[in-house]
Amino acid sequence: MEGDPAQHWLGWQFFRNSPLLQWPIGANPDFGMEIGSSIVFTDSLPLLAFIFKPLNALLPDKFQYTGLWILICFCLQSFFAWKLLATFTRDKWLPLIGSIFFTVAPVYLWRLHGHYALFGQWVLLAGFYFYFAKNFSIFLWMALLAAVALIHAYLLAMVLAIYVADLIQRCWLKQTGIVKTLSYFFAAIIFIAIMMWTAGYFMLGGGVGTGGFGIYRMNLLSLIDPDDIWSKLLPDQKGGIGDYEGFNYLGLGILGLGLIAAYELVRNIKKSLKAKISPVLTPIIILCIGFFLYAISNLVAFGPNEIFSYNLPPKTVLLTNTFRVSGRFFWPVYYVIYLAIFYVLFTRLKRSTAITLCLVTLLVQVIDTFGAWRTFRNKFSHSPMWLSPMRSPVWVDIANQYRKIIFVLPHNSSVNWLPLSQFAVMHRMAINTGYFARVNPEQENEAKVRIGTSILNNDLHPDSLYVFEQDDALWKVASSQILPSDIAGVLDGFRIVAPNLKACRNCNKDAIASITVGSSHDFDNTMERISFTSNGTGQKFQLYGWSSPGPLGTWSDGNTSAVLLPLSGMPKNDLELLLDGHAFLVDKHPSQEVDVLVNNHHVATLKYDQQSNSGVRVIKIPKTLVMEKSGLLLIKFNLKDPMSPAELNLSTDTRRLWFYILSLELRAEN
Repeated sequence: MEGDPAQHWLGWQFFRNSPLLQWPIGANPDFGMEIGSSIVFTDSLPLLAFIFKPLNALLPDKFQYTGLWILICFCLQSFFAWKLLATFTRDKWLPLIGSIFFTVAPVYLWRLHGHYALFGQWVLLAGFYFYFAKNFSIFLWMALLAAVALIHAYLLAMVLAIYVADLIQRCWLKQTGIVKTLSYFFAAIIFIAIMMWTAGYFMLGGGVGTGGFGIYRMNLLSLIDPDDIWSKLLPDQKGGIGDYEGFNYLGLGILGLGLIAAYELVRNIKKSLKAKISPVLTPIIILCIGFFLYAISNLVAFGPNEIFSYNLPPKTVLLTNTFRVSGRFFWPVYYVIYLAIFYVLFTRLKRSTAITLCLVTLLVQVIDTFGAWRTFRNKFSHSPMWLSPMRSPVWVDIANQYRKIIFVLPHNSSVNWLPLSQFAVMHRMAINTGYFARVNPEQENEAKVRIGTSILNNDLHPDSLYVFEQDDALWKVASSQILPSDIAGVLDGFRIVAPNLKACRNCNKDAIASITVGSSHDFDNTMERISFTSNGTGQKFQLYGWSSPGPLGTWSDGNTSAVLLPLSGMPKNDLELLLDGHAFLVDKHPSQEVDVLVNNHHVATLKYDQQSNSGVRVIKIPKTLVMEKSGLLLIKFNLKDPMSPAELNLSTDTRRLWFYILSLELRAEN
């Protein structure tokens, strides 16, 4: 149990223990706490979670519905493929044989690698079936949209686009009037919004966007790229680091049928050219072109080479950051290709010839992809057992003492999120970390500020176990100021501070490796210069409000950025803080102002403009502020007006930048 499957299962496990009557219904308050949100953002299939949660008392402790979901998807994929193909022929056998191709399609089976919500691609086939049906049914469409809203947001976007195309063609065919078409459209939007609100999509506010568009794209060779295991005959094609999300290999059998269908079209070229603009096909063709362009992104790659790129309008950032994995959006086009091939074969060939060709190529496709089948068989029948590193019996004692696990500092997908989350849910505890599809950066930063402040003020909650990961400065602060009843130490490799644990008479406290607290610091206030490059030491002192470091320095991100400097000794004189870097300035945002606070006392206001935007700024720090916290310097930079490049229509970068820091240095004032 690792990666995405662990995320899905733990999301469900926390959700089943949440209150039955809550709003939104999909809220998952104990998983991630301040940075978490709902079961939607653990991709735990709200559709089934909502069904099974009322039955929680009757279910075993380790109940999961993944296997049931996979079975349902196989059945519905076959069913809707058969119904879709049956709309184009009266023959009984051709749709049945063709539906098997859809059920063993590589792009479909590939999702058995672990992202099981996206295995529900039957919703796309259902959408196309409704599209090509003779009669429009608003009730069937609403049922489908409701279901897909509780499956996955990417599939919802695709199905909604097919629904809009269906409305356009029905209006074009005069099956519905303009007024009714618009009423159907807005009814669907309102209905979907209610379903999303119920499931908890909006609990993050505006924080659903993230980077990656252009990385997780579709490569132009993806239709013939078997990605190692999907073909014995065709070679794997090299591509970019994120092109795996754009996996869209058609399969050797379908490629063969595609060549035959293309030959039939060319052989009857006159008949093909005489075809008139169709109100049925035109919306689908336009839709497929749009999906294809989005799937390949603005960084178009052919194999390992990026053949060209172009800049997107900054206003598209909301779309591209929300649906950053663009390669998935080729799936509707993928199934349209399957459908088009079978349509040509069904309508241009004799029945016996079409059946023979389909059976032979189906056999070819199955044999050629047998390596992938074997991989999945081994995956599901011989899955390795995951063992938690939290093996000490003391953890059970700890679980009886605390209601929450506070990870310092909380962030999405931390290194030890899995064992800590598994431990928390097993003992009905809440936890402030985890693995989520999306988090709100502002909420995450606010949580870091609150927890960092509580540790600096030694204001630890007695019902919470504090687990420290990479925040060396805060760990040294917390471990050096524990109360006589607290314990700070290492247990199974986890650095913990356990408030009031010494009061537990039955706890085996000796099993927690003790540490020497308050004896060492990493910062020499008279000598060391802290570099914020990727190879520097600045990350050890950063608390919150910083981006990932670059080769020259680190961008701030948000309204507040903070560093914590635990000094090795008390200064005899006032100190000077030397800040080297430059502000984020452009013509639309020509100046920046930032308040500098040391231990929550205002010490300076720095002003940057286009005439003065580089070099070292010197900030005086009275020694009384250092003595106030026994040698700790909490330095906060509070920006008055942060702006992101996206807000200024400069790029799709949504980080709220103010400063690119190169280094910090402390020295005694002369």
